[in-house]
Amino acid sequence: MQLLRLPDGRDLEYEVQGPSTGPLVLFHHGMPGSAVPMDTVLVSMTERGFRVITYSRAGYGASSPAPGRSVADTAADCAFLLSHLGVTRYLVVGWSAGGPHALAGAAVAPESVEGVLLIASFAPFDAEGLDFVEGMGAQNVAQFGTIGQGEPAMRELVGQMASAVRGNASSDVGTEMASLLPPVDLAVLTAEYGADNAANMDHGLSGGDGGWVADLAALTNPWGFDLGDITVPVELWHGTADQMVPVTHGKWLAAHLPTAQVHLEPGQGHLSLAIGSLGEKLEVLSDRGRPATSSRSGTA
Repeated sequence: MQLLRLPDGRDLEYEVQGPSTGPLVLFHHGMPGSAVPMDTVLVSMTERGFRVITYSRAGYGASSPAPGRSVADTAADCAFLLSHLGVTRYLVVGWSAGGPHALAGAAVAPESVEGVLLIASFAPFDAEGLDFVEGMGAQNVAQFGTIGQGEPAMRELVGQMASAVRGNASSDVGTEMASLLPPVDLAVLTAEYGADNAANMDHGLSGGDGGWVADLAALTNPWGFDLGDITVPVELWHGTADQMVPVTHGKWLAAHLPTAQVHLEPGQGHLSLAIGSLGEKLEVLSDRGRPATSSRSGTA
């Protein structure tokens, strides 16, 4: 994969997949995750002509740490990356913990982001009227329960969770994450996606747990932008069976994103909602609002 030196001297790791002349899409990974391309996630996009850029958030993989980073800080890193690649217009996709970062891109670079595809995104930690952990599996209840207990408690639990997924087979990960996986998601994890996901997470955690800790802190602190300022089209998808990020998060976001079109999918989970269908969902987004033309093309 490739490295870009950012203005403050940090490195940002990224990769580009898909046809050379396709419309550009920036993909924001989950927590943990990395720039490692996952065919089971990307092929449905690239086969429809989209050119997809993946990257590792600060502290994951070969991307340098950025102590105290906010969600909006990551959006600024991404805006620099796209400018470096000569891309002036693009779509953003955010899955799970990547969702807030995708929204931040639309807020930080509204002149460049044409639309946002949200897949099972988290809502803000302090969202009024939302019980953040209600409906989550035990692992996530414990993870977010460390907030307010201090960084050592957060690091200790993240370390335990990282050990449960790092270097393990998908069947072992499924056992460790059982409370987060309804049957429909367990079936996905133990199929082809499981190996893709393992390679993606292993690379993300290859330098330690810092990226995961930074993600957890960024998600649960102020994001650094106002949802009400997002004016580009948003396609919001959430499964009703999701036990990682409950559908109540999607409903809350739907009520606070003025341009969102909402798709609540009965029986779909956190994984099953996305695998094999992101390209189709991107086409729905492209058909809205701003034209899906060569204006999104770049030199990436």
